[in-house]
Amino acid sequence: MTFSIKPIVLAISSLLLSNSFCSANAFANNTVAPNASEANIDDIEVITITNQRHRLGIENNESYAQGKTTEPDLARWLMSVPGANVNRNGPVTGIAQYRGLYGDRISTTLDGQAVIGAGPNAMDTPLSYSTPLIVESMTVYRGIAPVSAGINTIGGAIDVKMRKAESHNSDKLAVDGDLQVGARSNNEAQTLSSVVNIAKGNLGGLFYANLQDGNSMESGDGKKISPTVYAKRQLGADLRYVGATSETGFSYHYTDTQDSGTPALPMDIEYIFSHRASLDGNFMLADWQADWLLGYTDADHGMTNFDMRLNSNPEKYRRNNATGITTNFKFTVGKAFSFGGLSFGLDGYLAEHDSVITNPNNAMFEVVNFNDVEDNRLGLFAQWQQTYSETKIQLGARLKRAESDAGEVATSMAMMMPMASTMNTINSGMSSTMPSMADLAKNLRDNFNHSDRSVADTNVDIALSTETQLSTELSLYMGLGLKNRAPSYQELYLWTPMESTGGLADGNTYIGDINLKSETAYQADIGFTYQTPKAMIAPHVFYQNIDNYIQGTPLGMSDMSAKMMAQMMSGDNNPLKFTNVDAKLYGADVNGHYYVNDHIQLSAVVSYVRGERRDINDNLYRIAPLNGQISASYFTENWSANLALVIASAQKDVSLTNLEKVSAGYGVVNIDAQYYVNNELTLRFGIDNLLDKEYQNHLGGYNRVKGSEITLMDRLPAEGTSGWAEMTYSF
Repeated sequence: MTFSIKPIVLAISSLLLSNSFCSANAFANNTVAPNASEANIDDIEVITITNQRHRLGIENNESYAQGKTTEPDLARWLMSVPGANVNRNGPVTGIAQYRGLYGDRISTTLDGQAVIGAGPNAMDTPLSYSTPLIVESMTVYRGIAPVSAGINTIGGAIDVKMRKAESHNSDKLAVDGDLQVGARSNNEAQTLSSVVNIAKGNLGGLFYANLQDGNSMESGDGKKISPTVYAKRQLGADLRYVGATSETGFSYHYTDTQDSGTPALPMDIEYIFSHRASLDGNFMLADWQADWLLGYTDADHGMTNFDMRLNSNPEKYRRNNATGITTNFKFTVGKAFSFGGLSFGLDGYLAEHDSVITNPNNAMFEVVNFNDVEDNRLGLFAQWQQTYSETKIQLGARLKRAESDAGEVATSMAMMMPMASTMNTINSGMSSTMPSMADLAKNLRDNFNHSDRSVADTNVDIALSTETQLSTELSLYMGLGLKNRAPSYQELYLWTPMESTGGLADGNTYIGDINLKSETAYQADIGFTYQTPKAMIAPHVFYQNIDNYIQGTPLGMSDMSAKMMAQMMSGDNNPLKFTNVDAKLYGADVNGHYYVNDHIQLSAVVSYVRGERRDINDNLYRIAPLNGQISASYFTENWSANLALVIASAQKDVSLTNLEKVSAGYGVVNIDAQYYVNNELTLRFGIDNLLDKEYQNHLGGYNRVKGSEITLMDRLPAEGTSGWAEMTYSF
């Protein structure tokens, strides 16, 4: 017996939508605290990155992780989290990495809402869909992510908490907010942002706008890293009613990204238009605290290989238009019992994707890359937490269903010229006559269209975490997990050799495999935290085996058409196919701080991960080397200053399969300061890469831009010296 996710999700979404208009006054005899179901079950090992608009002093600076509000996206906020890193394909295209896993292996949500990008190459990553000024904080789950954190948590989980409208329960109209301006010297970047909150009685409205743009960066030796320009326009609102027993809110966010470079990818961003809306709230359901969310995202994404980079062959001009529509929901209930806190949840999303490639110089050219793709996910989870003596235990299980399908594809290349050989000859690889491009394109198209493209996977996630207080200063964390991930739509439905690979950026073309199995990871994590009033240190070690890890592997004889097509179209002699292999990842990360006195704090974060294939002698692709950050901070009543050394070792454990290049180690010095003029005005300024170091970040990708000052396929250099300053005025 089979079932489909789509009618279930639509029915639940309709139910949530109808209930959203009556929940505000439905339980007048109960009391409620917002997000109480989350409060009943406090997650173990959570790291919170704070927005720097909050005033910090040494007495309340327990968090070593902080985020700048002038960054073009939120990805760099992760750099101060142990185990976390960023795959950077462009200034607004940061892909989160945690302990060697990245992309959609990590659950990345905005206020619990899954954000599914429109682009097949992850140019519009989840962390690019928010503006830093309206972010309250970013939460990163360290160790084994709880099952409640999201559907795909095989690589961890990140949740960005946005600022919400505040109501002050006053009959008087209250208006407050923030205005921020910022600038950066290296790329002449500018930021202008404003947030206004208007409240009266039980009603509140928050309104924001954000303008960001920058030119191309320069490396430490003065080379222009082109194109790394960017331009973003964002605006939105949050309207909220807070009653005695419930809360109901509506949020709308608009993102307009224009002409932004992605030099590690074969195309640049021409535009991204995104409309994201959600209804959310909480109420009491008998004695249970209920939280709900219903969201909708509509994104239109254009990209080209000629607007922002040199392309001297008009026949090779390409424009890709990709669209994505997502409907998602989440409903959780929680209650505290004598035997512990319980929470249950139901969440999921319906995502639709289309992608068509054209040539503006040839009206006849068209490749339907992805057509009517459906990627639907549904999850049902239960989580329990209890404290016994000095030990806190959290145990959760999630049942997941993933269903995917795709429409028929097409290509004008199948009509380019007469066939030169039969399909059987092409597939056998034994032809003495070179087949035409039309033969190859037609063969790939027909094989895909004649296949059964409907795919369904049912999986189970289990997560167990414990935290034991061994003494007043020392605690022990242990975690075990069984996590699964169903294949992405790119891994399933990429039917002709292309680089639409979710941002892998290895320079190789890929094809998908409809018969891929789900990845299954067996995870273990153990860590200690030693904390006194003067010092804290928290080392962790981890290990995970991943069966059916999805990795590109060389094409075989059965894929000869795809191999020949890759050679003809792009000259790629190393085309790959998404394949299930066996892998393992292991390593350690540590963070800590030490208060020298009432004004000086030393802190450090160090991360190491190794990723290996278990089926052959090779390493996994794009794994961060040993890296860390050592900081010295000075605080007074109105001043704070920070000197940081960012270091990374050479990465020699590279993927031979992906033709990955080794990278050298480096050390970079950054300095910044903050001056709190008064309660309304704050000034921040600093210099990144103080010594103008010329270096390459291993996760920065390879240069794909011809005719630039960086050699083609060399690893992209990082930004040279850059002074920055920002001013925040609160009213």
